[in-house]
Amino acid sequence: MLRDLPYARRGEVDLLADVYRPASTEAAPAVLLVHGGSWARGSRLRMAQIASAVAKHGFVAVNIEYRLAPEHPYPASLEDVLAAVCWVRRNAVRLGVDPQRIALWGYSAGGHLSALAGSRPEATNPGDACAADIARVQACVIGSAPTDLRRFGDIGPVREFLGGRPAEIPAVVEAASPVFAVHSESPPTFLYHGRDDWVVGVEHSRALRNALVAANVPVQLIETARGHLTQLVCPKETIVEALAFLDRWLAPLPVVEKGREDP
Repeated sequence: MLRDLPYARRGEVDLLADVYRPASTEAAPAVLLVHGGSWARGSRLRMAQIASAVAKHGFVAVNIEYRLAPEHPYPASLEDVLAAVCWVRRNAVRLGVDPQRIALWGYSAGGHLSALAGSRPEATNPGDACAADIARVQACVIGSAPTDLRRFGDIGPVREFLGGRPAEIPAVVEAASPVFAVHSESPPTFLYHGRDDWVVGVEHSRALRNALVAANVPVQLIETARGHLTQLVCPKETIVEALAFLDRWLAPLPVVEKGREDP
């Protein structure tokens, strides 16, 4: 594993990532892991279990940190996730990554950021000089994520993340809610959520599922009997199903010979 690799610089601070390599030396799909913590706390350690499983499965796992609220309100963390995608694609050879096959996997606030980044690859930081096609991902795995920030009302974590009271900035609330960002080019998405989650209700994942279905985007939702904190320790069967979903959507593109058409 490669630890503490800087993927972006913000002022005088480097944003860091840990890269978990699979046993194979061939270029492999990359999966970026995005931790939760109400956008204001948490670290890469929260996604270490999943990162290890991803690498053992044969993907390159890139476990990232990002700027936290309230010091860095929206869209800072979204810009950081997109910067990480750009960094992986630009450093594909060095990291052993196939640049055409990159996915995001986030939990809770990290799931929110992953879903938003998947549908809004153009929302990069201008200073990163990263075009939308470089920041685009081919699939997402989203766990127990808030998808419609209107549902929370005026609570501290959402207010700090948005940088203001939701009622006073409705346009920002909508722009920062993944359900409103979905479009026909959003990436195929695997959702998992505990039905006993009282922190982020399962209706958030159901709403995102419905939005993706309406946009004709491939989507799968797995509901478990877990709550928010117990779902963080992702059950083995959920990881297996998520990895199977990624296998399907990160499969190598078929090689087409020039000048030859299928019969």
